[in-house]
Amino acid sequence: MPIARIERIVGGIVRGRVERGSDGLFACHEFGSNVHPVSLSTLEDVADYLRANPSSGVRMNPGWVKIVRNIYIDGILLR
Repeated sequence: MPIARIERIVGGIVRGRVERGSDGLFACHEFGSNVHPVSLSTLEDVADYLRANPSSGVRMNPGWVKIVRNIYIDGILLR
């Protein structure tokens, strides 16, 4: 089943959503990095990356900020 959404949820409220950047790709970052994103084309790729790389993060809107905690994939807590 395809991934429909990756969100940051705090206190039961959605505070951020993974969205494509201006280049049309999703931006993930290794632990400790805010530059040199890993560009991915699908939410499935983003979910696989986050699962395979503990402490990695993904850029979310609003604000296009890197998020590493309170990440939910289709409503299920990742970390």
